[in-house]
Amino acid sequence: MELSEESKYRLSYLTLRLAFDRILSSRDPGTKPAILEFLDVLAGTQLASEAGGKRYASQREKIESFIDAEFGEDLLALLNKAIDELA
Repeated sequence: MELSEESKYRLSYLTLRLAFDRILSSRDPGTKPAILEFLDVLAGTQLASEAGGKRYASQREKIESFIDAEFGEDLLALLNKAIDELA
């Protein structure tokens, strides 16, 4: 699959978001303050300081659905495998 430069950046961003989502969904998000702060930078919010002890609102389904629609099922499966290897 040949991707444009813009598509590569979009896919990289979505992959990072998906990886962060898995990390934050699996434990108290307050234990990962740098990830939360970085997501605040990306989203233009200031929610990281309020995350301790709260449950993270996963965006996994939304992100995966977008990747599937934009890049296809095979690439989504590959991304999930790559993220599994990071853990």
